[in-house]
Amino acid sequence: MLLKPRLKEIRDRLIKMAELADLMIENAVKAIIEHNPEYLKIVDELEPQVDQMEIENETLIITTIARFQPEAKYLRILVMDLFVNRDLERIGDHAENIKEQAERILTKPKLKEYVDLPVMTDIVIGMVKDAVKALETLDTELARKVIKRDDKVDALHEQIIREIYTYMVEDPKNIKVGIRLITVSSNLERVADIATNLAEEVIYMKEGKMLRHQNLGEE
Repeated sequence: MLLKPRLKEIRDRLIKMAELADLMIENAVKAIIEHNPEYLKIVDELEPQVDQMEIENETLIITTIARFQPEAKYLRILVMDLFVNRDLERIGDHAENIKEQAERILTKPKLKEYVDLPVMTDIVIGMVKDAVKALETLDTELARKVIKRDDKVDALHEQIIREIYTYMVEDPKNIKVGIRLITVSSNLERVADIATNLAEEVIYMKEGKMLRHQNLGEE
């Protein structure tokens, strides 16, 4: 088997894994927004698939390096794929954390109609999708757009915290649910950070520029 087809196989598997991780996030949050536990069953079904893919992908990448002993250019790609694989598994872990919070949130009456949470979720899911797409094509322009969206996620996270604190102060009965909702938002914010890291790695791979901790300005 030639190296390039193997690289494509690895990349295709990573894209599929990212799709599954996004579905986990989407359904875990949707359960909260619609106050419907049925969506959590989808998360339960996908979680072992993502974990298994992480193991299989790592094995495939490592055996590819050992078998082909690729030149520096392809070695960098494979090493980056290894980091991406682990990052995607971490996204699955955050989705599982959101699911666990959702299970407890759904035992109580709905705190409010959620407005910012679905918006934040859509942005985060889009960031993961675009980061993986940028990785596939080494599209640094798309990668930079992903990085810029992280500020929007941070702003929404702060807005959600402020609003939920208001409900908690007004009625102490809301404290437990409020804390769990803030934890959900925090997990989403961390997923956005992972997508940002992936985008930065794309830029580093293509341009040799490390953008971490730099401010790219408004989109």
